[in-house]
Amino acid sequence: MFGLYGHGSARDHACLLRLEKERDGRGIRFFNGGTNAILSGQPWSVAVPEDNPREAAKRAREEGARIILITDAELLQAAAVDSFKSEGMTVLGPELHASQVEGSKALMKDLVRDAGIPSPESWLVKTAEDAKTFLRDHWSPREQFVIKTDRLIRDGKHRSMVPDSLRESLQDVDEEIEALLKAHAAGGLIIERRVTGFETSVHVLWDGSSYVLFPPVRDYKQALDEDRGPNTNGAAALAFGGGFPPELEQSLRRRIIEPALDQLKKSGYGYRGFLYFGVMLTDEGPVLLEINVRPGNPEFAVLLELLSSDFHDMIEHAACGALHQISVTWHADRYSGCVFAMAADYPETEDVAAKPIEGLEEVVAEGRTVTEAVGLDKDGGLVVAGGRIAAPVASARSIENVKHEVYGALSRIRFEGKHWRSDLGYGVAEELFADQN
Repeated sequence: MFGLYGHGSARDHACLLRLEKERDGRGIRFFNGGTNAILSGQPWSVAVPEDNPREAAKRAREEGARIILITDAELLQAAAVDSFKSEGMTVLGPELHASQVEGSKALMKDLVRDAGIPSPESWLVKTAEDAKTFLRDHWSPREQFVIKTDRLIRDGKHRSMVPDSLRESLQDVDEEIEALLKAHAAGGLIIERRVTGFETSVHVLWDGSSYVLFPPVRDYKQALDEDRGPNTNGAAALAFGGGFPPELEQSLRRRIIEPALDQLKKSGYGYRGFLYFGVMLTDEGPVLLEINVRPGNPEFAVLLELLSSDFHDMIEHAACGALHQISVTWHADRYSGCVFAMAADYPETEDVAAKPIEGLEEVVAEGRTVTEAVGLDKDGGLVVAGGRIAAPVASARSIENVKHEVYGALSRIRFEGKHWRSDLGYGVAEELFADQN
């Protein structure tokens, strides 16, 4: 029995859709610690207590689960992998100690420095006043900074801010500190020197000795077209199955991926699972911005759409430390994309009004739309239950055809206040998303 443990995110939904397709729904269980009404109604969904990995692990053992996949950052930092391992299961995901690489950006920066990986210079500040003093002393038209919370918080809008002026940066400091307090998160702020270029998410699956590099993918974070507006947890994504250009791929492996994996191993982290590296492609070469200990959301949905080999097989071999025994292949001539339908007032708040949703069940039934913040009203009807509602996923041989399919499906999902990015494909680096053949 293969199990997935999560809160019912779009990333969970993408994994489950793929597993259901490969196995006809047999031999899989979703240990569901969330409230996504679309997933809760499936025959393979098993309700477990929210944010209680120990009880979830016990239930998984009772269900006969043998291999477990965990990709939720909050659950990973709640010792979910350790809990499932203690019940005798083989788990794909970083242990608690290793998950802190994403839980603290200061810890991540230390690891990156020790590994000799090129990354923007940064400073850890403990108070808002210290942060403001630093920014007043150092900000100039030629030297600008990004402001990040040291600790991982759920609030995507305030996790990382990219101000364009000193005045805006000082305001962002107050907002970041307030977000940390609201999340009851310890730690201060990371002030990082701003670098320019094309940002991409570099995904890797690692079994502790061997790794698989995924194709290039672009995550659209900001809520409005042309990368304007506040940050979301991810508004859209676009990927290309042809892979990175050979010279860039070699540089990514040599400068970032392999030094990071070597340093994780040298530091004694227990790690089998996904990582994604936030990378800025600059004129001087790739520069590492962050390390995340799970796949991106929604990036993973579009990457899975491009996977031509067996997902179940890949997960099982990675969990058992045997990735070298299989070949992982991709649809090299295809693009894949998705766009979230988002609720009114998101990302300003996740506490949104429960508006009725129409058309979603029909679109989901076609098997290529992932869902997240979907609830039920007292009569069993689907309602908005958070910021990101649903994202149609499509693949095709051109970005234009991907857009046509995605926006066609998106138009059939209806609820009051719906908004979305209408510019999928905006700003992609031609050398990264162009067919190399």
